[in-house]
Amino acid sequence: MTLIFGSLWGIVKFREHIKDKRFNTYHKLIDELVNEQIQPDRKIKLDRQIAIIYELRSFTNYFGVSARILDGLKKEWSNGNERVMVEIDLSLAYMRKNWLCRLIKNK
Repeated sequence: MTLIFGSLWGIVKFREHIKDKRFNTYHKLIDELVNEQIQPDRKIKLDRQIAIIYELRSFTNYFGVSARILDGLKKEWSNGNERVMVEIDLSLAYMRKNWLCRLIKNK
């Protein structure tokens, strides 16, 4: 019984650790993406922005808020680089598909 409880406790703690790590990673990516508005003297490279926008697709738990953030950035950056706008559109389209379509598309 103790072995079962210990194993379950370990699984619970591991899942909490993974969830916390994903939370921190997500917020770090968002911070890097929008930090240019907060600190105008810090310029993020275009390819890094595109990579971050693409990586937001990996955070399915945050699709709702990610889509709202990307919609807002698209309006805010309307005169921005076309490559970034294309990546925002692609990521928004991906996030708005249902999970089954995403699963089939990835195969």
